[in-house]
Amino acid sequence: MDSQLDIKTLVYLFIFGNLFILLLITNYRRSAPKDRASTLFIRSKAVQLLFWCSLLLWGHIPRALSIPLSNALILLGCCLEIIALLLMMGILGQRIKLYYITLSILSSITFSIVAIFFHHSSWRIACTSLWSILFIVYPAYHLTVNPKGTPLQKILGILFYAFAGIMLLRAIVALIWEPEMNVFTTNLSQYLYYLGMYLLLIVGAAGFILLSNEHSFVKLKRIASYDDLTGILNRGAFLEEAEVRLEKAVAEQEYFSFMLLDLDHFKEINDTYGHDTGDVVLEEFALTIKDNLENSDLFGRLGGEEFAVILCGLDEASCDRKAEVLRKAVMKTPPQKLLQGYTVSIGVITIMPDQEIWINKLYKLSDKALYQAKQEGRNRVVRYNYIY
Repeated sequence: MDSQLDIKTLVYLFIFGNLFILLLITNYRRSAPKDRASTLFIRSKAVQLLFWCSLLLWGHIPRALSIPLSNALILLGCCLEIIALLLMMGILGQRIKLYYITLSILSSITFSIVAIFFHHSSWRIACTSLWSILFIVYPAYHLTVNPKGTPLQKILGILFYAFAGIMLLRAIVALIWEPEMNVFTTNLSQYLYYLGMYLLLIVGAAGFILLSNEHSFVKLKRIASYDDLTGILNRGAFLEEAEVRLEKAVAEQEYFSFMLLDLDHFKEINDTYGHDTGDVVLEEFALTIKDNLENSDLFGRLGGEEFAVILCGLDEASCDRKAEVLRKAVMKTPPQKLLQGYTVSIGVITIMPDQEIWINKLYKLSDKALYQAKQEGRNRVVRYNYIY
């Protein structure tokens, strides 16, 4: 009886803990951006609260109802929490959805078979514990091996792995050493199980809030760094990254090219067809250029119809060929809303950089070459010959 009271005390702690976390996250969400992940996390805590409350009903309602209900609630609550975490990390693809749907169906069928044909609580505990491991190993793996993961994510991943180990130990104990084991049995595996659940409750909630803040920060950084129309780097982010690449080129003594691109007669396009059509042309132009660049090339919009490209490691001849590829690609792009196509003028400079050069100077020199291209009739590439 004393041991049952000890476990029931822990159950009450989980009830109040989940209730507190539920209220905390709900109030936090009022001032934070509302998203699907936080909604699912709140629902997961509500379902887990119902699970812990359902344990107190054991002995008061038929076992045929209380046992399946409790197990369904804990599996559903954990599944919702994991899905919320995967959503927050942006990795909930179609294959992962199928994986968890399959797990949910198979775990429900397996537990029903065990509950109907094997009247041993230890078998039900082992079944639930083993299926729980399969639910948590994927987020644990992704959190720990993701090269772009933060220290917080790696800590959460290690915690998930630790809990999976506890669930495995609990299943082994239930199957081998404690054949009459139930949720109120007191042994080392049970205490570790409840300790693990409590750590997941506290650290999981705190981790979710911190991950939510990280996610919001990444979104804000993206908004601040990318042009909202074309989806490429805006002026500030482009020039900042260009400075970093220039420093690297200086250190490694490799060629560095600054290419300035300007859509020809863009003002006439806006005046003739309207700004909406002009926006479509800019999007189309940016996509054409991007499709003809390497992943290592830097591409950004400096403002209006002016764009820029940074190429590293290409000498003048190679850079000129690349510029010609871009010019011809733009000229051959089938216009979506224009009666005829459009062209681009390109000014470019290539140097072997030293400590005395800076991005603003390269921008100004390539702008001189661009001005010359415009003066010579547009739709051409003009190089600024830098004198060392």
